[in-house]
Amino acid sequence: MWFPNAEVTVNPALLVFLGIIVGTLGGFFGVGGGFLITGGLLVFGVPPLFAVGTGLTLVMGTSLINTLKHRRLGNVDFKLGIMMAVGSVPALYGAQQINTQLEEAGVAGPVIRIMYVVFLAVLGTFILYDHWRVQRREGHSSDEVSTARLAGWIQRLDIGPRSIWLPGFGKVSTVIALPISGIERISFFVPVLLGAAVGFFAGILGAGGAFILTPLLIYLLGIPTVIAIGTGLFQVIITGSVGTFFYAFSDRVDPLMAVLMLAAAAIGAQLGTSATRIIEPARIRFLYGVIVLIGGLAVGMEEVSEATDVNLLSDLASVVLLGAGGAMCLGIGVMMVRSKRRSKEPAPADD
Repeated sequence: MWFPNAEVTVNPALLVFLGIIVGTLGGFFGVGGGFLITGGLLVFGVPPLFAVGTGLTLVMGTSLINTLKHRRLGNVDFKLGIMMAVGSVPALYGAQQINTQLEEAGVAGPVIRIMYVVFLAVLGTFILYDHWRVQRREGHSSDEVSTARLAGWIQRLDIGPRSIWLPGFGKVSTVIALPISGIERISFFVPVLLGAAVGFFAGILGAGGAFILTPLLIYLLGIPTVIAIGTGLFQVIITGSVGTFFYAFSDRVDPLMAVLMLAAAAIGAQLGTSATRIIEPARIRFLYGVIVLIGGLAVGMEEVSEATDVNLLSDLASVVLLGAGGAMCLGIGVMMVRSKRRSKEPAPADD
């Protein structure tokens, strides 16, 4: 099928399949799916900046759908999400300007793909390492992570003035509490700086940033996994909307491609979000680490294919990305069925 804005021919069945995968995994892992969307579009041969811009558009749509479902489950800390957006919005604009310069220099494709590979490899490896360390401990809880001490130290950081004056409000403390996230005190500037860092890299990589943000909320701020999932999705609505505006203004979005994938993603979102109520947080984090590493592998194979003109690697990257994503969605469905069956089994009678 020919997509006029991006000036590329892509099999629409692949886009629908990718949309279902992104919707399911987005709702399950608390990500907009940008690392899969942009990576998948790059693998399908979509020009880099159109992959980035269209990816941000789909990220915004899938995050909105999944956030509404997580809100009903009480998994969204809106206060934290808004604070992070204060830092992420201006950072997105700076990232878009850098991407434009990279395109003019003719190196946007390799730079974006290499950054993807590095980020996903480091992130996925750390998540699996953390899972291994925690599982070795006796009596560990499902929400326990190996960085609990670091998270406590970050929550106690004093950054900037401890109070500021606001018109109409007077003197306002910058040390706040986030009861939904289980944080008794934290400096307002910590989530703002975290949002700025996430927004910058999200704009460069063409993602809403939740694939970076959700793990940071869990491992750096010590937020429970399900709350980090819902809050990450909410923050991505904001960054995805702003990022979409910037790239659409530069004519770097293919609306037909985005609408096709969004319709499919809405279906997958129902499964992914519901699964977070049943599957334990430790398993969610482990599966996330696995899919992140697979996504990095697929994008790395595409980069090697571009550099060596070996088309077989590009085709194999598509199989790896979609095959692994599809298998993960199937696995989530199987775990849900098994969990529901166990919940319906009668309790053993007392002797």
